[in-house]
Amino acid sequence: MSLSVDLLAYLGSALGVAMVVPQILRIVKNPGMGGVSPWTWAIAAISCTSWMYYGVRAHSLPQIPGNVFLVSGAIAIVLLVPAAWSRARRAVLLGSVTVLFLAIGSRLEAEQVGFLAFGIGLLGMWPQVYETVWLRRGMGPSALSLTTQVLKVVSQSLWLSFAILATDIPVLVAAIVTLSTNLVVTAVEYSRRRAAALSVGSPSFERELVGAEA
Repeated sequence: MSLSVDLLAYLGSALGVAMVVPQILRIVKNPGMGGVSPWTWAIAAISCTSWMYYGVRAHSLPQIPGNVFLVSGAIAIVLLVPAAWSRARRAVLLGSVTVLFLAIGSRLEAEQVGFLAFGIGLLGMWPQVYETVWLRRGMGPSALSLTTQVLKVVSQSLWLSFAILATDIPVLVAAIVTLSTNLVVTAVEYSRRRAAALSVGSPSFERELVGAEA
């Protein structure tokens, strides 16, 4: 595989790592604000662990370093967001399910591990889509970080380019699904912030609101 193709994957990984930081900061600044699905980030942690294992098994080095840090960030978000379950219960459940999937992966071929990670990833954004589009309908801005959402979109676009050039089918399908669902969530959240700003009737306030809540 050429260096230029690998570079797309490494850039995608770097943005994937960077995307968790704005979301963590926004949750810490607004601890009582809802709208971030812990299920989406829990699935992301499990999926990224599986992709990391796939990278080890398939000797796909771009899958390893970024996913190590992304797993850590996803776990932090799962434990920080407001939820009905205690943090200890969330941690135990997440750890148990991750170990289970790694045990399953150890019995599979490398390509099958990729499809396992792909299958988990397909589920990842749907809880957030449901939270943003349905549960919060008619409500104002949420704790979602627009900066994180934009970084997700760019990251998945890079992974999609990598998968096309490398003919990596599991990564290709996962990137398409993740990219499309993130575009929906980003568009809906931005439109709600814009509507909230316009209701005040000040363009400068609109810019301030969208920027401050990123």
